[in-house]
Amino acid sequence: MASLLKLARLATQAAGAQKALQRPLAAPVGRFQRALAFAAHRGFTLSLVISAALVLGLLAIGSDAAWLAWLRIALGLILVVEGLLLATDWRGARRLTLWRMRRGESGGVQLPLTHRLVRSLAGPGLQLLGIVWLGAGILAATLGLPTLV
Repeated sequence: MASLLKLARLATQAAGAQKALQRPLAAPVGRFQRALAFAAHRGFTLSLVISAALVLGLLAIGSDAAWLAWLRIALGLILVVEGLLLATDWRGARRLTLWRMRRGESGGVQLPLTHRLVRSLAGPGLQLLGIVWLGAGILAATLGLPTLV
């Protein structure tokens, strides 16, 4: 029984040390960081909408209309820009996007394990999503080019 209590105490100390090592998401400092946080968050939302449109078949429409080709190129470029921001973490864009998503949450509340796991995987998940959006944007733009040429 004493060994179980000792093990529980060690687990609690390890969890406390892990919590101390985690950096809280800091608010943007200057005007540029606030603008980047706003742009990255809005770009994230817009890219989600564009991704849904592309998955639902916008790329599959077989038309020779010039406006559709320009739309594909524009949507592809938006995905490429947001993908580059998230994949390269340019000037902390991932951290600022996460800060913007979480700014309405109250602090000091113990979160369930699943929420803590999701929070710890949010940064790498955004990086992976940025890489996917980079590829999808390049694909969308290249599918729009042959119609114009």
